[in-house]
Amino acid sequence: MGINDLHTFFIYVFFGYFLIFPTVLFLIKLFEIEYPRQRMQLYLLALITPFVGFILYHSVLTKRCQSGIIAEGAGWQFFNGLCRLGSSIIAYLGPLLAVMLVIGLLKGAAGTLLVARIRRAGAVPDLHQQERVEKIIRQCSSEHHLYMPEIVYSQRDSFIAFATGISRPVIVVSIPMLAHLSDHELTGILIHELIHIRRGDTRTGWLVHLARDAMFFSPFSTLLLDRYLLERERLCDSETVQSLGSSRLYAATLLKAWRLLLDRSDFKAGVVVGFTGKKRDLELRITSLLTGQEETKAMSGPLFNTLLLSLFAGTILYLGFIC
Repeated sequence: MGINDLHTFFIYVFFGYFLIFPTVLFLIKLFEIEYPRQRMQLYLLALITPFVGFILYHSVLTKRCQSGIIAEGAGWQFFNGLCRLGSSIIAYLGPLLAVMLVIGLLKGAAGTLLVARIRRAGAVPDLHQQERVEKIIRQCSSEHHLYMPEIVYSQRDSFIAFATGISRPVIVVSIPMLAHLSDHELTGILIHELIHIRRGDTRTGWLVHLARDAMFFSPFSTLLLDRYLLERERLCDSETVQSLGSSRLYAATLLKAWRLLLDRSDFKAGVVVGFTGKKRDLELRITSLLTGQEETKAMSGPLFNTLLLSLFAGTILYLGFIC
């Protein structure tokens, strides 16, 4: 695969999303898919399919840059025009693509650098709060059959707790926020982060962001990523509720966390979004918890897997008719 072959990548992303994005929304509506895990899988498949199609058509599959048997006529001229358009786009978006990929790779190191910086700050809570956090983490790790992750404490009050790290994730906890939370509220927040670690979200999250960065020139990539991340949070909420036993209390904890962060006089709402989600996303998560949507039954496995395979194969075949 040469550098000139990159023109098909831009074409696949541009035109691939015009098919797969509305198709996914239609399938979710048609089959009334509400289960977060299945919605998340659909959005993830939609996000990466044009990228996978590009790799397949330049490795395993035999592909020529034309459509039809005879290289003439209106159809040929149209698709040949797409190829020329893609080749022209390389000159403008190619350098930006390289920059975005470098930035995406640097994001992978950002979590490690952040934890190292927090460690250097040497923040240590009082003995009572430290024992309180470690007791919850130890108990929850045992229940979920996880190794007990390292706990890193910070004096920053711009978050409550979050999981980070690619190779060996850790949980970062804000010391100033501990005093504002009851044991039950703190347990819910820490369980949520442990579930992220158990599911490997700190690793896959970086990969899907990298895929989105590689397809930055299409707004559909950002829309699909946002929807994927929302369903990922809903899934973690659902599993957290299963451990806590009360969806209403956990919904109240999410609301309290949002209020605590927004009440900071020197705090910007945009930073809150980074740790609790967008306002609309938070509303959807809380609505799901209060209405019991987190307990929605999933579509049968064979039917859903057939749906995923059909969506993937149909999109790949569609991309095969595009330069």
